[in-house]
Amino acid sequence: MPTQNAAAPLTEQVLATDLDGTLIPLHQDPQNQSDLQLLTEQFQARGNSLIFVTGRHFESVSQAINEFHLPVPEWIICDVGTSIFQRQESREFTLVTAYQDYQDQIIASMPIDTLREQLATIDGLRLQEAVKQGRFKLSFYADADQLEMLVDRVQDLLTETDAPYSIIHSVDPFNGDGLIDLLPATVSKALALEWWTRNNGYHSENIVFSGDSGNDLAALTAGYRTILVGNADRQLAQRVFNLHQSSGWKNRLYLAKGTATSGVLEGCRWFGLAEQTPPENIRTGATPLTVDSTCFRVWAPLRKQVAVELLKENQADSIQHPLTRTEQGYFEGTFNHIRPGDHYLYRLDDQVSRPDPVSRYQPQGVHAASQICNSHDFPWSDQCWQGIEKPSLVIYELHLGTFTKAGTFQAAIERIPELIELGITAVEIMPVNQTPGRWNWGYDGVNLFAVRNTYGTPDDFKAFVDECHRSGLAVFLDVVYNHLGPEGNYLSEFGPYFSDRHHTPWGEALNYDGPDSETVRQFVTDNAVFWLEEYHLDGLRLDAVHCMYDDSHFHILESIRQAVTRHDETVNWPVYLFAETNVYNHDLITADKSREAYSGIWCDCLMYSLYSHALPDVHLTHRNYEGASDLIQSLQYGYIYAGHENKRVTDSQRIRENTSQYLSSLVIALQTHDSVGNHPHGKRIHQLTSKSFQKAAAALVLLYPGIPLIFMGEEFATSAPFPFFVDFEDRHLRDAVDVGRRGDYPPHIWQDALLPSQAEAFFNAKWNEAPLRDPDMFHWYQQLLQLRKQGLHDGWLTPENLQVACDSQSSLFTLQYQEIRIQVRLTPQADTQAHPVSVPFTGTLVLTSEPEPLIENDQILLFPSHTIITRA
Repeated sequence: MPTQNAAAPLTEQVLATDLDGTLIPLHQDPQNQSDLQLLTEQFQARGNSLIFVTGRHFESVSQAINEFHLPVPEWIICDVGTSIFQRQESREFTLVTAYQDYQDQIIASMPIDTLREQLATIDGLRLQEAVKQGRFKLSFYADADQLEMLVDRVQDLLTETDAPYSIIHSVDPFNGDGLIDLLPATVSKALALEWWTRNNGYHSENIVFSGDSGNDLAALTAGYRTILVGNADRQLAQRVFNLHQSSGWKNRLYLAKGTATSGVLEGCRWFGLAEQTPPENIRTGATPLTVDSTCFRVWAPLRKQVAVELLKENQADSIQHPLTRTEQGYFEGTFNHIRPGDHYLYRLDDQVSRPDPVSRYQPQGVHAASQICNSHDFPWSDQCWQGIEKPSLVIYELHLGTFTKAGTFQAAIERIPELIELGITAVEIMPVNQTPGRWNWGYDGVNLFAVRNTYGTPDDFKAFVDECHRSGLAVFLDVVYNHLGPEGNYLSEFGPYFSDRHHTPWGEALNYDGPDSETVRQFVTDNAVFWLEEYHLDGLRLDAVHCMYDDSHFHILESIRQAVTRHDETVNWPVYLFAETNVYNHDLITADKSREAYSGIWCDCLMYSLYSHALPDVHLTHRNYEGASDLIQSLQYGYIYAGHENKRVTDSQRIRENTSQYLSSLVIALQTHDSVGNHPHGKRIHQLTSKSFQKAAAALVLLYPGIPLIFMGEEFATSAPFPFFVDFEDRHLRDAVDVGRRGDYPPHIWQDALLPSQAEAFFNAKWNEAPLRDPDMFHWYQQLLQLRKQGLHDGWLTPENLQVACDSQSSLFTLQYQEIRIQVRLTPQADTQAHPVSVPFTGTLVLTSEPEPLIENDQILLFPSHTIITRA
């Protein structure tokens, strides 16, 4: 391009921005308007250069500058990329003729007038006004409902005539008109910006481009630093994100929360083109403030000095940045040239280097460096998600590492359609925080804020949740706040995180009631809200809350509930909080004037009563259950044991009148990870009894008025076991766990069982392969869940309508809901001589778990372990 001495000078900082929907304030949006003024002031003060990149024609751009009080740019790329204008010091704009010459060469074989004549034969194309035409741009209107058809016809003509033109089409968001532009082949806004960048000696990384629509896609994915404003279509956001990821570009994309002008200002602050406003509250950990500066904050009251030890790629030596100590025992500091993706440790008193206690990601495991993560770089598409109402919850519990062969979040996404087909409405994922070793159930977590590296990245987990929401599934996460794992647990080197008064069966208890416990309590409540907020989760399941020891007046469970309730007020979907109590806990699920109730509790009495009825010699819990008598009471009242001391409830202690107030808050299951994993061989219930027994018992669970939970693979009666498995880098820990596990069982029961540290224990649990699946069981579960859904819709499946009966002689258990009767014959495994029995039959047969039974003389024949469901 020839130099023009009177041109306005360029600076190193350049913003190239679309106008409509991007820089121009949205209609009557006062925040956009005030942010435009602030952005203009910032650019004037900092001397940044500005380029408009728009589909508008030049006169329309000039009109927009005056109408919306836009800052005057140095350059204007307009007419959908066919014209470039340069501002002179006189503030007048002149056309860049070199760019015109460039396009002349492209269309030399067919001038635009010839193209216009060719297209005149196509009905439905309406030529736009003369002011919207250009030397290299031919524009038409079309009816929106005919747009795609007309575009195809135009493209066919271009192909037939070998015309050197390309088509851009869209629908005007303001009036609904179909728009068709024909430009010289390859010419676009993106190409014009590329031409400008090259001819002015800039590199793409020195340009920040902001846009909002599909017309900006090429520029958004051309390698520039990119701002996508918050009002952009979510599918576009996903495409831009994926293209940046696949291109290997790091820190070049900013997904703004703010719409239009506000999003541009937000992105300019991130990329350093505008002054960053100090955050109101800096959370602990590593928080990126801009693309090139990060704030660090860590609680380490036991230390005199703490420094950030930065580990840069391709640098042999680390760089240390000392942090400043505050009165509360925190160490803080903000440093430039530290970006998302960088790895760091905390150097403690210049003696040892440890991962961040609130690390967001440990790519190399629990002993290695933490990675800085940008929490705002994921293109969420769940803005319309409204969650699942509590009565409709059907929970599917899964272990991410064994749910698929690959054991990753990305692989799990592929299984979502099957869960929807089954009738699942929520998935509950066993803990995904960072644990040591190559595999783990998840309950040995030591980095409570970090996603386990073998499952994928934080963005992979977000993608899984986003796809679940898109498909109609809520997502719950299992979290552990009673202890931390034994390896990689460095919290005690920073501060008094652990109690000197309490101890759990698995290790040190967290310090919820001792000196400095307020900060530890904040650490845990922050973690609970972090998972919900950062990953858009629908709820949490708190593991073994009876081991969250706290003698404070305000128990930590109340603090968590309070924090989650505050978060619930900020989202558009219901947020659930479940507590694993194992037995009935009246206080947790009962609200009063000062507190909200927990959404539900894991109550195992029904499950273990079923086990004890079928298999009285198999003990998978320390509580004692007494077969059919406990089973009938579990069905009537929902529980056998209650309270913090796990005491068996007597008839005089039981609240008989109010089952309808709490049954709907009990999470009940036929199998869970505990019931299967507590068996030394990890055997599932159909392997201990029969598939017929599982089918029959499933009807009691899935058609009970609690919250049903299905453990992964149960719906297919998979032959894959789910034994306890664990791995540690420390060989002594592995050996200790193996010895302890073997010692939990008599030798004759343990015989041939796999040790927890053996690789086969983990790999054998990967169940989702076709030979291991029984489609007939899947179909039965599907039918039961369809009936449950119908029962909720019709209003008969409620605690108020439930009546329970039992014929102990034939092991026949009955649930009656108005005209619906569920008769379940559960034949104990030892009863090998059981014969079919006849029971009265009236009405119509809705479902049967066995092939069509014999019906004669108003009697129906029930086989051993057989369920029938009838409607009167």
